[in-house]
Amino acid sequence: MTDAVIRRDVDTGNWWDHRPVFSATDKGTRITGLAPGQPLGRVTTRLVVSAVLCFAAWGALTWLGSSLLCLATSTTSSRCAVDVGDEWPTIAGFVVAGYLTLHITVDLSEHARERLGQRRAASLFRSAPLLAGMAVGCGIAAAVAIASDPPEVIRQTIDCMVGTESIAISAVVASCAAGWGLTVVARLPGALRHAHERQSTIERLRLEGRRYAGRLHLGEISFWLGDNPELNVTVTYGSTAGQHEVRARMRTSPDRVPADGSRVLVFTDLNGTIHIELDAAAGTVFEPEQRYTAAE
Repeated sequence: MTDAVIRRDVDTGNWWDHRPVFSATDKGTRITGLAPGQPLGRVTTRLVVSAVLCFAAWGALTWLGSSLLCLATSTTSSRCAVDVGDEWPTIAGFVVAGYLTLHITVDLSEHARERLGQRRAASLFRSAPLLAGMAVGCGIAAAVAIASDPPEVIRQTIDCMVGTESIAISAVVASCAAGWGLTVVARLPGALRHAHERQSTIERLRLEGRRYAGRLHLGEISFWLGDNPELNVTVTYGSTAGQHEVRARMRTSPDRVPADGSRVLVFTDLNGTIHIELDAAAGTVFEPEQRYTAAE
């Protein structure tokens, strides 16, 4: 196949549905995908609303958790953020908050990964409100606990007196979450820019780049990310300038590892920028799932 300009039919699938995802430049969670026909990823109103809900949910969950710990360890319930006399209502609230928080967090994570096209950017986007919520929830609980007599309560906590365990734990969790959260917030803009730039490059090469037919040659597994393998691969293709060989990384799932020698499409420009993807028209055969399933 020689040089050509390609235009794909609109495909509404998630970029991960088109795995494996290749990159000749990035590794691990930085590898970025863009489903054919999909618009470039960006932070949408839905993502912002989901992030706010995630922050509120984690704030409530850690606040209730700190209150439960306070009720169980403090010598006086007046120190606790929730003073109900009976801790069962707080336990029930904690269970409900935990379920809702898990649902909101998973939804935010999956939608961010689908919308941004990159696991690293999605992970940071999810972690920022999660850690902020933890810092605020535990911080409020600790502040309430020391509000009655700050100098004395702080002195007792530093001296590790019985009944101050929840204050110390809440303060430590709040401090760690705040510190980690600031690191995440500092890294997030760069991750969002990186994902957007990579998707822009993929779109540009699909529309304007030169397209060549290539062959995929599997290498060893570089590492596992969860249950999904990342492999070192080599792609060979021919052009009017001769034969070319490109080394790349391939992220996929155990059931979507193409057989060695599978057909791929290579998109490139005059600057040598490369994008690789499976040839959807080739009827790719995949390796047996058990061959690339992580050992327990």
